[in-house]
Amino acid sequence: VLFQGDSVTDCHRDRLDFNSLGDSYVKIINEVLKEYNIQILNRAISGNRVDNLLERFDKDFKELNPDYLFLLIGVNDTWHNYPNCKNNEVFYQEYDLLLSRIKNEMNCEVIILEPFIIGSIEEITCMRGDLLKKVEIIRKLAKKYQCELITFENRFAEAMVNDDESLYSIEGIHPKELGYHLMAKTILSKIEII
Repeated sequence: VLFQGDSVTDCHRDRLDFNSLGDSYVKIINEVLKEYNIQILNRAISGNRVDNLLERFDKDFKELNPDYLFLLIGVNDTWHNYPNCKNNEVFYQEYDLLLSRIKNEMNCEVIILEPFIIGSIEEITCMRGDLLKKVEIIRKLAKKYQCELITFENRFAEAMVNDDESLYSIEGIHPKELGYHLMAKTILSKIEII
């Protein structure tokens, strides 16, 4: 099982250690699944956008030959250089090419994890409009390529009705431990890989 994406998934993994999972939801999922003899790999890299995944496709996707691929990417396509976000047409083309290559060059199930913004910190939530346009693109592409889609933003919103958002996220982009547990629980409730 391969997890790919940006810092939300990377979360301080040791890139010199083939089996390092970092401290994100990936580590929590591994703890749950390890008794089933399922190998989990994390190849996410902090700061990555969709075009970065395309650049490292052969080495970090194809060569690893996973049975299942979890893909969480897109928030940096909005966040980096905001308000000069990546053009949505370019985002569509890049994400479409990535999924096309995965479907045509790899033999694996693809589960798309939607990018999200947590809470109501104004400096971050002002980006929600652009991110939602990218989420719409991701949903269309998930349907086009028949990928399972897992969402988080509403789960975070529901949790924060009773809890302070600072328990779940550092600044609205990166989850804290409680946020990662929510993500792992959401993913594990949706998948049937055991």
